[in-house]
Amino acid sequence: MAFSGILTFGIIHGANDLLLIKAVSEKFNFKTQLLFYIIMVGVFFIFFYNIPVLALITFVLLSSYHFGEHQWTLFLKTEGYLIKPFYFFYGLTIFSLIFYFNLNEVLVIIYDITTLELNEDFFFYLLIISSMLSLLMSFLLYEKIKNQFITQLTLLALLIITFKTCGLIWSFGIYFVFWHSIPSIKEQTIFIYGKAEKDSIKNYFKKAFLYWLLSIIVLIITYYLFRSTQDKLISIFFSFLASITFPHTFVVSKIKKPS
Repeated sequence: MAFSGILTFGIIHGANDLLLIKAVSEKFNFKTQLLFYIIMVGVFFIFFYNIPVLALITFVLLSSYHFGEHQWTLFLKTEGYLIKPFYFFYGLTIFSLIFYFNLNEVLVIIYDITTLELNEDFFFYLLIISSMLSLLMSFLLYEKIKNQFITQLTLLALLIITFKTCGLIWSFGIYFVFWHSIPSIKEQTIFIYGKAEKDSIKNYFKKAFLYWLLSIIVLIITYYLFRSTQDKLISIFFSFLASITFPHTFVVSKIKKPS
């Protein structure tokens, strides 16, 4: 169920990047943007696949900012010289919580991808540093975020309970699907069509279907080709995630700018 959610809502929420680019760009040439997007993803995939350590680090860093930005702009968009670092460290705190409560599984996966043997202290200090910096910046930005402060603390408490009681895949799946992807689909639908009603959501999924189907086909083909080499399959999976996360993060940041 967790993987099904990730492979459906998780992929679909990033499948309409080109439609979002069209919505924010006055000078939009679909063929040029499509070609540029495919080349960008392909170049980063090759780069990350050959350097899996970089792929994993890039995925975590970009996703940290992306998750933090999404979480704190669900209810209110704001500006400030510390707001972007705050988004990053808050997202990194979420990742650190997932890592810390699922240490054994995380250590095995990181070793499979990078052959690096990290110890438990690394994740403990990562959690402490990221959470302390998030807390510090939240106080400095309190006047800008006070209207949603209690709501976000409540959501964070629910996340901590989820991460502590669930395994790695369930923890990431629940957060990625219910906290991130589904709200993001609603937000993108409103941005593109002006509302999130039945017809507009239906149109969003129709537009995303082809890109989603192509992604699933690529993953199936990749699994078939590398099914006998599990370590390469994991590296390819995270290289794929890192390469599509890079452009997606910048596209979403564009629509997140306060109007």
